[in-house]
Amino acid sequence: ATGPGESAAYRLRNIIAPGFSCIMHVHSAVVEVSFEELVGLMDKKTGKRMVDKQGKTIKPRCAKEKEVVFAKLQLSSPLCIESFDQFPPTWTLHFKRRR
Repeated sequence: ATGPGESAAYRLRNIIAPGFSCIMHVHSAVVEVSFEELVGLMDKKTGKRMVDKQGKTIKPRCAKEKEVVFAKLQLSSPLCIESFDQFPPTWTLHFKRRR
């Protein structure tokens, strides 16, 4: 499960940078979130974090359309969800801009 100090991968449809705030929908729960830090990029072919020539994780300044990133999020209220590893068919996550 994702919690403080951990990160998770999300598919994005907008350009996202640290400080970006939006509404996150997980199952039937709705919570406001803010992207604190983008901690890595995922290689779509391998499903692993992208690394540079020295083996360090690539930390992007922003995430472009349809990139998959690892990010630390700040939630406006506590949220309890199942781990994707244990329940992949039931796990859905959507981000929407605040109006």
